[in-house]
Amino acid sequence: MALPTSSSSTRPSRRLVPRSKYNSICLVASVLAIHFLYMCKVHYELDSNLKDVVAATHLPPSRNGQSEHDKRVSDSDRSISDINVEVEKKRCASYNFGFPNATMPLRRRRLFYGALISDDSAEVIKATSMEQYNIFHTVSLIESNKTHNLTPRDWKYFGSEDASKKLSWLYQLFGSKTKVSMDYYIPSLEKGQGMDAMYLDYFQREGHVYRWKFNGMRPDDVAIIGDLDETYSRDFLRALQICDVPQFRPAQDCKAPKVIASTVVFESSPECTWKGRRWFHPDAVLGKCVDQIGDTKLHPPTKRNKWESHGMRLNGYGNYGNYSRYEADVLKPLNMTGQYPLWLPSEIRIEVGGVLVQKEDKSPTGYHFHNFFMSGEEVRYKYLTYGHPDGKAFEKPLRDLHGSGDLLLAVTCAEGNHTEKAERSFESLPGTSKPIYYLNEEARRARHSIWQDIVRKDAENATKNEVKAKVDPTPATDGNQEHKSLTSSKSHWDSSKSAVLGLASGYPRYVYEGFVGSLRATGFAGHIILAIAKDAPVDVVSYLGEQNVTMKYVEKADKCTYNGTIGEQGKPIDMQKSSEWKCPKDYPDYKITWARFLYYRDWLNDCPSCTDGVMLTDVRDAFFQRDPFVTAVERNQVHPLMVFEESPETDTEHWLTDWPVSACRKHKLGKNPMLCSGSVMGSREGILDYIDVMEEEFKYWMERENCRIDNRGDDQSIHNYLYYTNRFKNAVSIPHRQGPIHVVGYQAARIFENATKEAENAGVGTSEIFIHDNNWKEWLPRKYGLINTNTGLIVNEDGTPSAQVHQVDRFGPLISKWENEMRKQGWPYNKDTDKESIGSSA
Repeated sequence: MALPTSSSSTRPSRRLVPRSKYNSICLVASVLAIHFLYMCKVHYELDSNLKDVVAATHLPPSRNGQSEHDKRVSDSDRSISDINVEVEKKRCASYNFGFPNATMPLRRRRLFYGALISDDSAEVIKATSMEQYNIFHTVSLIESNKTHNLTPRDWKYFGSEDASKKLSWLYQLFGSKTKVSMDYYIPSLEKGQGMDAMYLDYFQREGHVYRWKFNGMRPDDVAIIGDLDETYSRDFLRALQICDVPQFRPAQDCKAPKVIASTVVFESSPECTWKGRRWFHPDAVLGKCVDQIGDTKLHPPTKRNKWESHGMRLNGYGNYGNYSRYEADVLKPLNMTGQYPLWLPSEIRIEVGGVLVQKEDKSPTGYHFHNFFMSGEEVRYKYLTYGHPDGKAFEKPLRDLHGSGDLLLAVTCAEGNHTEKAERSFESLPGTSKPIYYLNEEARRARHSIWQDIVRKDAENATKNEVKAKVDPTPATDGNQEHKSLTSSKSHWDSSKSAVLGLASGYPRYVYEGFVGSLRATGFAGHIILAIAKDAPVDVVSYLGEQNVTMKYVEKADKCTYNGTIGEQGKPIDMQKSSEWKCPKDYPDYKITWARFLYYRDWLNDCPSCTDGVMLTDVRDAFFQRDPFVTAVERNQVHPLMVFEESPETDTEHWLTDWPVSACRKHKLGKNPMLCSGSVMGSREGILDYIDVMEEEFKYWMERENCRIDNRGDDQSIHNYLYYTNRFKNAVSIPHRQGPIHVVGYQAARIFENATKEAENAGVGTSEIFIHDNNWKEWLPRKYGLINTNTGLIVNEDGTPSAQVHQVDRFGPLISKWENEMRKQGWPYNKDTDKESIGSSA
């Protein structure tokens, strides 16, 4: 039977109209604009299957009687008589929640859950539903016949006998006390109509509120939005039901109503887990603050970027927590204050505004079972068609898919090579929270075995393809233009079409000779775009012109309009006296260390021929030894966004990141590699996305007094915060001394400290302490393993010259003689053809 549809040409009514013997309904409501109905037709199934689940539906039977999972899911019912007050008080305390006092009703809140469903594996649905078993009042699932990038897909849960069986199985997983509904979404957009892939996700999720409303959701209920592969822990769900959660109190103003999970991430197997890295979904909001459930008289509608009421909130209307225009344009004319708009399901997921909760002992409150597919083809199809699609997903090895390194960690784990970024095993996970499904050792072993088989087959196919490529180097052409058109991402950068951008205002000529001269000496023929002072000396302008540098002029603002405070101390800053606060004329709201990113975006947009790789970099303390874009290609490090780790001896517990992020975001980054914000690489598109995300976070910090830090380095605080909270798209972290950028600062500073002491003891100058017989090329002792003794070039771990060396000033005068000789001789060892550049490392 064909799926019932609704006409996009008629005015929507408020009625819910039953359709077909399947009791499907076409959801229509007058609050939706006609343009949105043209975009999508949403279908709802009235009846929900409430069958009891049998143990075999989830796990194989335990060999030891009642299994651990049976004990965990047989906890108390919703009735008051079944509530064990002492147990619940202890539970609440473990999350730093209070317990209802005498004036509060002792009851379990009703939880309404919403998630999109597509090709999620049965494995992952069983794992998440076990945490949720018999807890939710309603589970709203929505399936679409198209992926995020509008690639058609077959219905999995509609229209066939097999689909009916799958649907029946699905209904059973959540327990007999839960209403499970499957609804259907048909987008009317076609490819090429200029819609970002994620908007289909946003629109599809809007159907949840209508299902919840149809099932009787009230303002005192709780809405939870997630993906099917992520869930709150069962213990935390029970806490959300009964504890005194501040965000669930009746006086909620809906400005920051979210309760966000601190979620441990399992990559493709329960045995493959990130160490110290947390995801931040699902998200829960009191029904009072949910669209279609809350009161629009108390919470007037905000403005969004698609037909005003759909898509993402506009800047100032709640986007990233900024309500300045909403307060002025919406609330003020109504003589209202202190109330904020209702939240769409997509906003519950993506917008800021709430608190991230972990257990008192730092254990997670949620689990993310990422990429738990049953074949390599399923993994590739996901990355080809969902989220931010990769058009080469079927050409790459699994380890190279998805820029944040998720699959690389999973593949490495399957091969038995656990890195310092991964936990050793499921059993080694710290804390008191572990997913119930995988407490069963047989289930863990079975899943890990499946993933190992997927990785093994992928490696075999890669070997076959390499052999085939050697025999027949002609690329295969199957005529599938569909895949080729999905993305403009490149697997190879043309250096001549790449660009290096930097803010370099006010420096003498010799600084530019070090930076620009060393870069051109590598053979780099691409764009160099630098900001210089408007009154720069004639010799500087002349030199940069000779080197074909595009010069941009940045002027200082007469007065910063960014009103800051001194962070922890809270004292007002005199903007004219603070050495830290300098703002450019074009962006007086931003201190210069932030504004540079906005300038980089402007300059890239002004450079249509900057089509390939892009580097954003500091200038004064950096030089080059190889073309960074050629090096990236040679190292197979061509990614949309690459961030670079500093020395392993420094991490994000350092005050530079810990204090600002803790003060502003109330978030602890933990012990992760420190990432340098002074040198970043990626594709043109990837860098522009990176700058957009940085700007959004800058705005958040600008609007909050506790975030206005009197510190030039807080762009690095933000850079690290955004990476470790997964806000950057397709970002890859390049380990220290393993990529085209080598951040040498920490080790250089320690070497200089030791050299200073040695020089004092020897009674000689520091600049000469390590140079003997005027051999300026061997300017560091061999024991440090940092240079090539034939050339003095600074090297990566594998002994090859580092393409860019950053923070070289930390060497102090130790490097001066070598650097002066290199500059004088025109950087003679900066090309691969230089014979002396291949030699022993010191």
